[in-house]
This record gives sequence, C-alpha cells and structure tokens, in this order.
Amino acid sequence: MLVSPPGSASAQALCDQLRIAPVTLKRWRKWWCEGFVATAFWQSVRDRFLPPLAIGQLPRSLLERFDAADSIQDRFAQALRFLAPLSVSGASVR
Repeated sequence: MLVSPPGSASAQALCDQLRIAPVTLKRWRKWWCEGFVATAFWQSVRDRFLPPLAIGQLPRSLLERFDAADSIQDRFAQALRFLAPLSVSGASVR
C-alpha cells in the first residue's frame, strides 16, 4: 500500500484516498524503511522471516508473509497483532 513511487500518480491517488499530504506519505515510507528496522522489536524478530523481508517494500513485504488464504482484512489484523509490541513502552529505536 505504501510502496507507490513518490511523485507518481498512484502515490497521489493514495494521498487523496487517505486524505493526507504527500509529505506525510514520505514520512511514513521513511519510518518503515529506517525507523521501524532500527527498533529493538524488529532486531529481535527479523530472523523469523526467510527469505528476509524486502526492507524497501515495507509494509507490503510484511503483509505478504501472513496467510494468503485469509482476506486482506484478516492479514491486516494479523500484521497488527504481530506489530503490537511496538505500541508499548520499551519498543524504542536503538
């Protein structure tokens, strides 16, 4: 969802659909590719994914690893449960 090239028509469509500024989408991309991968949480779980996730394709590469037989809503729910430790204190960037 967040991998459309910056400045592309699909990036603008995503911004329009989510009602966000392009700078917000850019900030989200940066967080996934830099901030998320620097968290202690990610450092502790990244080896669970074989082959490794494509960092430049996050969060899509993460969502793709959840059961494809489930609906997209179920996959999002699985991803949110997986990411839940980030919502607690102590999941800071190293």
